[in-house]
Amino acid sequence: MTPSATPPLRAAGPGDGTRAVALGGGHGVARTLSALPQVVDHVTAVVTVADDGGSSGRLRRDLEVLPPGDLRMALTALAGQHELAEVVGYRFRRGELAGHSLGNLILVALQELSGGDIVVALDRLAAALGVAGRVLPCTLDEVTLHATTAGGDVTGQVAVAATPRLQRVWLEPAAPTATADAVTAIERADLVVLGPGSLYTSLLPNLLVPGIADAVATARAPVVFVGNLREQPGETEGMTLADHLEALCEHVPSLRLDVAVVHEGAAPSGGGVPLDGRRATLDPWVTEVVHTDLLDGADGHDPGALARVLERLLRG
Repeated sequence: MTPSATPPLRAAGPGDGTRAVALGGGHGVARTLSALPQVVDHVTAVVTVADDGGSSGRLRRDLEVLPPGDLRMALTALAGQHELAEVVGYRFRRGELAGHSLGNLILVALQELSGGDIVVALDRLAAALGVAGRVLPCTLDEVTLHATTAGGDVTGQVAVAATPRLQRVWLEPAAPTATADAVTAIERADLVVLGPGSLYTSLLPNLLVPGIADAVATARAPVVFVGNLREQPGETEGMTLADHLEALCEHVPSLRLDVAVVHEGAAPSGGGVPLDGRRATLDPWVTEVVHTDLLDGADGHDPGALARVLERLLRG
């Protein structure tokens, strides 16, 4: 993860007991999880468990566990500079373990040592990493992501991510049970943040869990959508930011989005088509649009810049 290009807002939360929830998965929401501890005292990450690729996919198939990769990545983002974070993020490069993240293996081991309870395993690893918060799967059910396109249906998160012009995505089973602690965290939050992250493979798999969608829709906290910086090859090719918001609301009609935070500034240096986030095109989907420079000076969202925006939104 690229370090923030600007100084953080503060070294730690404000000490007033404020709470935030970030929903997503992968590298995108990790940027939000690096920002939020600067703004609030307690952060809960609610993370998708539809991954079927890489180390997570192998462990899911071999051991019949929830894919641990996105959960582990969220923990290391919240851990910041803790001395064990680098170890947990280590990925083997050779031999039978090639491709596996040590943190994924640790989570699976902790789950087995905790009577099969992944939530307890995550809390134990969070404590070891000094995390002032929690990481929770959106559901404890085994789920598979499906999509339909003009050319037919696609199955599995890896395949969905690589497929352009998606029309609809859904989970199997269609109505998995939401993790109870995740619902409670959303209900208690002072700020709920969605993204940034892959639209169809990181954001929607959380919101397609009915209990999670209902909790976001009825949350007492403002719900903030953080826009991506660019189109994603495959799943969001040719889409504007308004298209992202429309897709979210079409899949989850009850969804309430109060604020959209949109990058306005230099284009990312890593290539890809920048997302069109013009204010007027977003008005049907959100109450407020905040345009600001979110770029970290290279290729991603700057946690320090994002923290300052979230601070203003939280404090009103």
